[in-house]
Formats: sequence, structure tokens, C-alpha cells
Amino acid sequence: MREKFAATREEQEILSFRESLRLAWENVPFRYAVGIYMFNWSAVDMIAITFPFFLLYWVAQGNLLVSVNFLGINLALESAFFGVMMLVCVLCVPFWLRFAKRFNKIKAYIAGMTAWILIEILIFTIQPGEVGYLLFLAALAGIGVSAAYILPDSILPDVIEWDELRTRRRQEGIYYGIRTLTRKLTGALVIFVTLQILGWSGYQVPPEGVTQFQQSDTAVFMIRMMVSFIGAGILLGTILLAWTYPLSREKYQRIQRLLAIRKNKNAETN
Repeated sequence: MREKFAATREEQEILSFRESLRLAWENVPFRYAVGIYMFNWSAVDMIAITFPFFLLYWVAQGNLLVSVNFLGINLALESAFFGVMMLVCVLCVPFWLRFAKRFNKIKAYIAGMTAWILIEILIFTIQPGEVGYLLFLAALAGIGVSAAYILPDSILPDVIEWDELRTRRRQEGIYYGIRTLTRKLTGALVIFVTLQILGWSGYQVPPEGVTQFQQSDTAVFMIRMMVSFIGAGILLGTILLAWTYPLSREKYQRIQRLLAIRKNKNAETN
């Protein structure tokens, strides 16, 4: 019993925060995972910030009180768009889970981001007043958005097991901590940059109390670009990182087998 306790203490040697960060950085698959995570949420955040402006100043042409009758209910255009998109997003979660299980997480993620990029490009073709076409694309966008919400987080456990094989330590805390910090920093940076771009393009806050207000052509064009081609460009970065991600399904299965062998040997020794 004492021998087992001593071995456990030795295996769980406490590392300094700096040393933990160094070990995490040396984990090459983790660098890819962090890059995917940053690009993924940069696209999600930027599009979420700018799309309400796209709906108001392009689709509705400055009608700040625009609404749409959806299934017999009068909804704000923004509520209808995001409602349709998130409904499809939720419905597609089982599909992406099965897709990832049958093939692998990376292939599923690349497929999801490719689908979303295609919709981003089509969004640029929406013309003022085309609400039906807009909601149709909202439903299609939900397919890719679903992958963006669930698949990046599923990559991290693979990275942690690779680190355990390499260092003989389970360090979930440091990896999930870095992921959370990355999410917060990325979100803050995207908000700052997006609002700065809107300001540089000539965006003006509508005067209080008005119901009709239109932005300059430059501001509207920049808004259209951010919800389409710029967003698609960021998503393309996630595909490039995922395409070169070093842990394939075969490598991950080998990692699991080696970890199982190691644990069995430790159990026999103790």
C-alpha cells in the first residue's frame, strides 16, 4: 500500500505554472488545437457582432423596426434569422456526432467549415428585401455553425492523452485553463477589431428615437464583407490548420493502446 502511494506521488509531481505552460507549448498537437479554436471563435464572434447590422442596414435598408411574419408570429428580422439558424444548429448536433464517429473529428470539422464557408459566400448575394432567401440561408448556415460549436472542444481530449503519453502526467487543468483564457482573449480582441473596422468604414450610431436610418455606402459594404468573405477567410484558416493537424484517428488509437499497456504494467507492478 505504501509503495502504491509513493508511486502515485511520484507520478503526480507538482509542476510550477511556468513549467506547465512550457510543457503545454511543447505539445505540438495542442498548438494546432489552439489555432483552430482561435480562428473558429473569431469567425463566430465577428459574424455574431456584425450580422444584426447586415440585417438592418442591407436587408431592411435602414428600417430599424423591421419585422417578419414567421409561422404566423411577427418577429424581429434578427430574431427570425438567428432562431432558424440555431434551431437547425441544435438539430444537426447528432448528425455531426455520428459523422465524427464514423470518420473522425477532423474530417467532420473540415466538412462543417466547408459547408459554412459556402453559405458565407452566398450571403453576399442576398439583396435588400429578400427575407425568404435570407431565412433559407439561415437554415443552411445552421449546419456548419453546429460543427463550429461542438467539434473544436472534442479535439482537446485527444491532445491531453498525447501529452500524458509523452510526459506521464495528466494535465487537464492546464490545458482547459489555457483554452478558457484563449477564448476570452480572442473574444475581446475580435470585439475590439470589429468595432474599429466599423468605425473606420464610417458607421454612425442612429440618433435616439428614429425608426429609419441608413449607414453610408462604405459602412454597408464593409458590413457585407465581414459577414461573408472576411468571415469565410477566417474559417478557411481553421480548415488549413485542421488539414495539417498531426493526430489522425490511427495515431490516436495507437496512443490509447500505449496508455492502456502502460497502465496495466503499473497495475501489475503495484
